[in-house]
Amino acid sequence: MGLFDLFKKKKEETTHYDPTDIKVSDIEKGYLFDYNMETWSVQKMGEYDWGDNHFSREFLVVSGTKNRYLSIEEDDVLEIALFEKIKYRKLGSVVIDYFREHEKFPDQITYQDTTYYLEEIAPGFYRDVESENWEELMSFEYENEEGDKYLTIEQWGEEEFEASIGIEIKAFEISDILPVS
Repeated sequence: MGLFDLFKKKKEETTHYDPTDIKVSDIEKGYLFDYNMETWSVQKMGEYDWGDNHFSREFLVVSGTKNRYLSIEEDDVLEIALFEKIKYRKLGSVVIDYFREHEKFPDQITYQDTTYYLEEIAPGFYRDVESENWEELMSFEYENEEGDKYLTIEQWGEEEFEASIGIEIKAFEISDILPVS
């Protein structure tokens, strides 16, 4: 193998991002980034397929003892949110009983003194990117009046529910993004 072959091999090993300008949309499993004066490590990466060639990504991120979910969606604009899982039952018996009676959730939910309004009901599929197996889900997405706080309920099958609350994040709030080899 000559010098030209070495150069050629190096040139073929390109990354999906510009190493001098790594953006939030470049984040993958194993990356580190800073947010809110804390360093976060990306532990897991998942993908949602909402149909019509519309996808979003979700990352399990960890900082110390905190586990959060970073959601990144590029539709017409880049939408970034940081979510924290909560116990479904914490939404209260009013919400849970409403679903049992109507097979849908109410148009508004109040949780921890914030009122959230139903924005979208979205059927879709989810997979961990390390797996080829897709799981079907129904997502009920709520926002507060200002549109900067979120509450999401995901229904998996007939009786399995997950809930999370989140906040909107601007891309500039995430800094020092580093891939880990």
